[in-house]
Amino acid sequence: MDTIPACPLCSRPRTPAAVRGQEWSGHHGPDGTVWVCGPCTRTHLTDLECGLLDPVRPVPRVAARERRAA
Repeated sequence: MDTIPACPLCSRPRTPAAVRGQEWSGHHGPDGTVWVCGPCTRTHLTDLECGLLDPVRPVPRVAARERRAA
């Protein structure tokens, strides 16, 4: 089993039930497979398939926090 404990896009935990199911999608990077949860996969499907969003290198969450503070 991989060591990725959560979705890199939303931090949803990857439970043992999720590991057995087929709800999560795997994306392969230089350091191994990164798993994205079903809701994030559906929301970002076009970006993921076209290579516009790379879950192996997620967008830093700091920028989102700074925008909310402004």
